[in-house]
Amino acid sequence: MFADLDRTLRKLLEDPLVAPPMAGVDISFRTPDKTFVVAEKTLDLFLYGVRENRVLRDPVPILELVGGGYVRRTPPLRVDCDYIVTAWSKLTGDDAAIEERTVLAEALMKLSRFPTIPPAYLQGLLIDPPFPVQMWVAQSDDSKSLGEFWSALGVSPRSSFHLMLTIAMELEASVPEGPPVVTRELRLDDDLDPTTVGESVFAIGGVVRDAAGVVAGAEVTVDGARSARTDDEGRFLFSGLVAGGYTLRATAPGHVPRDKAVTVPAAVINAYDITFPP
Repeated sequence: MFADLDRTLRKLLEDPLVAPPMAGVDISFRTPDKTFVVAEKTLDLFLYGVRENRVLRDPVPILELVGGGYVRRTPPLRVDCDYIVTAWSKLTGDDAAIEERTVLAEALMKLSRFPTIPPAYLQGLLIDPPFPVQMWVAQSDDSKSLGEFWSALGVSPRSSFHLMLTIAMELEASVPEGPPVVTRELRLDDDLDPTTVGESVFAIGGVVRDAAGVVAGAEVTVDGARSARTDDEGRFLFSGLVAGGYTLRATAPGHVPRDKAVTVPAAVINAYDITFPP
């Protein structure tokens, strides 16, 4: 994914339609140490740090319905990626300094146009992200000392700016949670007679569908006495039923009424679902 981030930045910086065009500037992602040499004027973006963004951390797991059962997965990890951006020239003396500062200024202007990376530039695993790829340009980075940084690389300090991007990393770890609940039991017991277990009442739920998908606003009755309307996802709910057999009837404009015999409590997860005939 970090290589995809490099490729994303390269595509943005090399786009001639975004001013300034930066024609003739080589884009590099190498470590700018004492072995770093260039054959032409170069902008180098060195990824020196990666850390979790705890402010954006989401502790709430995500529940998804997959194949008739729910799975729980960890939300995407939000990661800050820190670059130090420098410019390099093959010229010498004052000419080198002028060229390097020109390239650095152009990169600063170009990147500062975007608070987030436009989707058209995203590459590889970054395509279609769950969150926009945020970008902070030339903001302070209190986590490092520039003097120590350049000393560790064995080169003299250079003009630079800090670039930080926040990406989302899908962890792809899921845990089965079980099937959807379609029957809920409530047991009523006055505890006056310890030999009795009390009476159970049930709440049941299902979904009304047709060939095109779920049907919102359908009327569902139970034994012709009680009725409910389906919500935007085609779901309906009845409560206060005792164990036994019932007949559900679904009606909706443009559909032939559909009857379905059910038993409470149900033995399978879709026992109360109703599908209109074609």
